[in-house]
Amino acid sequence: MEASSTTAIIAYQGVSADEAEIFRFVLSQLPGFRTVTVGTALGQVAGPGGVQTIDATLDEVNAPDVVAVPGGVGTDRQPELAAWLRRVSPRWLLASSTGSALLAAAGLLDDATAATHWLAGPLLEHYGAHASHDRLVVDGRLITCSGGPTVFRAALVVARAYGGSDLVAQITASAVTAREQRPRPPRHRGFWSRLGGAVRGHDPAPPELGPLDRALDDLGPLDLGPVGPPPVAPPDRR
Repeated sequence: MEASSTTAIIAYQGVSADEAEIFRFVLSQLPGFRTVTVGTALGQVAGPGGVQTIDATLDEVNAPDVVAVPGGVGTDRQPELAAWLRRVSPRWLLASSTGSALLAAAGLLDDATAATHWLAGPLLEHYGAHASHDRLVVDGRLITCSGGPTVFRAALVVARAYGGSDLVAQITASAVTAREQRPRPPRHRGFWSRLGGAVRGHDPAPPELGPLDRALDDLGPLDLGPVGPPPVAPPDRR
C-alpha cells in the first residue's frame, strides 16, 4: 500500500532512544502511513539509551497526521520544536514522559491535565498544565503517558483508531514475537566455569541489547493487553 499519510517522531539532543523506538515500532505499522524521524537538522542525536537518526527537517514535514514526542533530557528547552508543534495540526498528538513538558512549553497544554514522568510535574505546572497521577491520559486528539512500557499502550490507542482490534492484535503479536527473538544474555555461571570458558576462548561477551530490545524487555502482559474501545478520531481540520 502506498503511503498517503505521515507519522512524525520528534528527535532532539537528549531524546530517549527507548521511547522513540517503541513509538516507531507501533506507529510504523499503521496502514498507509510513512514514518519519519523529524528534528531541527539532519543527522544523529544522542540521548538516554542510544542514538536516533533524523531523516527529515522541520521544514520538510508540514502536515503530519500523527506526531509522537518521546521524552528525554531538556525537552522544555527546544524552542524550534515548540514552534513547529504550534504550527502543525496533527490528528493525533502523543507525548511520553517528559515529552509532555515540550507540549506544555509550546502552549499546547494550557490548563490541561496530562500524564508525565514523575519528576516533570513541576515543569508542567510552570507552563500552565497539570500533571496527572494516571500513567495514560487520552484527551481527544492528545495522548500522554508516563513513559517506559506505557508508550506502547499510548501508541496502540492510535493504532486502534486506524485499524481497530485487528491491527492492535497484529501489532501485539509482532511485539510478542520480537520479545521472544531478542538477544538474551547467557545464564549466570560460576566463576571457575566462566574462567575456563574464557581461557578456551568460548566465553564471548553477551550480546548488547539495543533500544528496542530493552523497551520490549520492559513490556509486561498488561502492556500488551487490550487498550479499551477506540476513541473517536478528531476531525481533520486541514
